[in-house]
Amino acid sequence: MKKVLIVTYTKNTLRALVEQLNEIGLQEYVEIEGRTVDELDYSFMMKYSLVVVSSKIVYTMVKPYLSEDMPTIITRRTINYGKIRELLDIPKGTQVYLVSDLKQSAEDTTGILKEAGIDLDFFPYFSQETPRPEISIAITAGEPQLVPKHIDKIINIGSRQIDISTLVEIYHHFQISPFSSSSHLSARYMQSLVDLTKDLSGEILRSRILQKSLDSIVQNMDDAVLVYNNFNEIEHFNLKAAELLSLSADKHTIHSLAPSYYEAMMSMAVGQETFVEIEHVAFYMRKKRIILDEQVYSTLIVFRKVEDYQKIEYDYRSKAKQRNLVARHTFDDIKTRSASVLEMIKIARRLAKSDSTILVLGETGTGKEVLAQAIHNASARTYQPFIGVNFAAISESLMESELFGYEPGAFTGARKNGHIGMFEQAHKGSIFLDEIGDASAVIQNRLLRVLQERQIMRVGGDRMIPLDVRVIAATNKDLQQLIEEGMFREDLYFRLNVLPLRLLPLRERKRDISLLINIFIKEFQEKLGRESFVFSEGALKCCEEYHWPGNIRELRNVVEYAAHISEDYVYKEELPFWQSASLSEDESWNDLHSLYKVFQERGFLHEVLMLLDFLNDEKVTSAGRSAMAAHLLENGVMLTDQQLRYRQKLLNEYDLIVVEKGRTGSSITEKGKMFLAHEKSKC
Repeated sequence: MKKVLIVTYTKNTLRALVEQLNEIGLQEYVEIEGRTVDELDYSFMMKYSLVVVSSKIVYTMVKPYLSEDMPTIITRRTINYGKIRELLDIPKGTQVYLVSDLKQSAEDTTGILKEAGIDLDFFPYFSQETPRPEISIAITAGEPQLVPKHIDKIINIGSRQIDISTLVEIYHHFQISPFSSSSHLSARYMQSLVDLTKDLSGEILRSRILQKSLDSIVQNMDDAVLVYNNFNEIEHFNLKAAELLSLSADKHTIHSLAPSYYEAMMSMAVGQETFVEIEHVAFYMRKKRIILDEQVYSTLIVFRKVEDYQKIEYDYRSKAKQRNLVARHTFDDIKTRSASVLEMIKIARRLAKSDSTILVLGETGTGKEVLAQAIHNASARTYQPFIGVNFAAISESLMESELFGYEPGAFTGARKNGHIGMFEQAHKGSIFLDEIGDASAVIQNRLLRVLQERQIMRVGGDRMIPLDVRVIAATNKDLQQLIEEGMFREDLYFRLNVLPLRLLPLRERKRDISLLINIFIKEFQEKLGRESFVFSEGALKCCEEYHWPGNIRELRNVVEYAAHISEDYVYKEELPFWQSASLSEDESWNDLHSLYKVFQERGFLHEVLMLLDFLNDEKVTSAGRSAMAAHLLENGVMLTDQQLRYRQKLLNEYDLIVVEKGRTGSSITEKGKMFLAHEKSKC
């Protein structure tokens, strides 16, 4: 296997550059080694296929060790724009230290920050400088140990990364497609800038200084940026977009773009990165909604020619393989008016700061993976991989090798070079174990060991591989019931259920239905290129009364269906579930009779009817468990708190009652009243 040597001046820089090359998947093709300048030796230099040097000044130190025919690349470096948010709060002209290991490095970083619009009075500082007592703020690119002791505030923007152009140059040297690795080369750079604009509050945006800083960043991006409002007017574009789209200073609408560009931008999915081909030119695009006061305010599109990232041909479909390595969603993508959901998000933001295991509970279609990605993006691991694995989608025979990888020749049909498993791919990042309730007994045993020991062994291997990974698990099943049935290990459950989070079903957050409908309408309006449409009052009421077994996923499908068949208004008769929601009286009675059998077979029909009768009292609008337990006791029925919880849970699952958090308690639904009336009519 070919080898590449990374040479830097300090250990911190070396560690950062090697981690970056590992993160983009270069280690799958070549062996990566790293040394600082003082660790170089003439004897071992001939074994490398390429030497990558961190800067020009370091190259002068390395040159005596290099043979004349040794291929060498001097890196071009850039900052991580996602980490400069804190710099925007420093008043213009403030004197600050720019701390680095070498004078050239400090000057290079200063130049990049000034080009990005950071208007501060920078003083380079490296170990030989005499500290200035009047300077109290220090900015450092990954070298906090070099900051003078008298400094009050240290802002570490992280070691400068290898620029995308140098990454492509390294890949070209080894004749590797830059887009076949395990991480998309451009996604991080683009995402950090998008996140930076999103983090700026309205108050900051009104500041003239910071507006100039932000505009300078956007105008100097190598990616094209375009923003248009709900009236399809183009509100903002940068120089790159003007060049690609032939835009002038005059006012434009999105319709004035060339038809091929307009069609591509309108048809692409929101919140996803994708490849599109426009007039035989390949582009990488990302589309994002900007939402203010729960309404879509404008749309942001960021795009760039693929040829800027790579100069050789590659397979576009590799994007599908890479998709689960990057977490696309953030907490801003969870749209809600529900106080319970907002409280859950507040708790989830706190839990994201921890490395402890999280268990997400929720019905199908409630957005468990969106929440998992948001947690990852709000954590310290946001720039590391996010790996998603669905236990219901991969066969049991393949699951072990997919999760833990395998050594060369581990079994018939194995790749000759072996295979890196999902846990190894998630090293330093997060792994999302979706539908964990479907894991087989064998996989449950292996998962328990991984969670206990934080290390794995590949299939066919003989050594333990240490892991640094954050685990987020999710399920739509009742794990406690699976434990009672002997289908799920209790010790694994307690390993997973460290920080539990519950996603509410859509029927318990009815105020969100109209909000989500408006967002989905805008999405399909653009995707289908049709005129705007709205849901009639009758259709909205019907949606709010529907029980939504498929939750948000089903609601999105309903809006997509309406977008295809409806005109300006969507009427309740056009909703795909209207027929099932409008059952005849005989059909409704049959449905209620089946519920009767369910409770009768479980042996607590009498208790259920007593609870429904209590909640149906006009004097009782809602009640907590203590009030329900007292009512049962008065009528000669004594239940433990656990038994009452279970009955309450079943009534909620069958839509006979609604269970609210806090003091609100439980209240009977229309279906619950029908069931109660159905049983009383038999007496």
